[in-house]
Amino acid sequence: MKLNILYIKYAEADMDNKQKLIQWLQETSFKELTLSVDFLVTGYIGYLYVSALVNATPEQLASITWLSTLLLQIIIYSIVLMVISYIVLGLISDNELYQPMDVREKQINLVGYKYSAIILQVGVILALVQYNIAAQGFEFMQSSVPHLPLHILVGAFLLAELAHYGVQLYKGRTGDIYG
Repeated sequence: MKLNILYIKYAEADMDNKQKLIQWLQETSFKELTLSVDFLVTGYIGYLYVSALVNATPEQLASITWLSTLLLQIIIYSIVLMVISYIVLGLISDNELYQPMDVREKQINLVGYKYSAIILQVGVILALVQYNIAAQGFEFMQSSVPHLPLHILVGAFLLAELAHYGVQLYKGRTGDIYG
């Protein structure tokens, strides 16, 4: 009897969640949905990269073969997930995926690129500084991470992509285009 009551309560909560999801999808523009999917895919790719680095042994971190394999996996995952997401989004859209952006969307996109460019520039500068520090023989950190400039560049790229999508989502939702 208790099991049936729990199942009914779970089913009701599940229906409420499904209804909330359906309502959110109906209220969300297709552009916002596309940006959300891109943001989530990029976040997942970043999670895969960081978790691989955190769980790696010092021998793996020092191995260029392991690092090359990791970067190839990240690139393949990125391509596959983006292609799948665009196919699914293309199937559920009414040709909205191929419509040109209006003036407001173009401005929001440019603001997203602005923040993305700033993060990439800072990442490249940090990677160059780290490379020069390592080339001079100084130990910047106690436990030196092999190939740190490369990790900084990949991290900057992933953060820039997240910022690009996140800023567009925020600006599109709030309507605060300038700034």
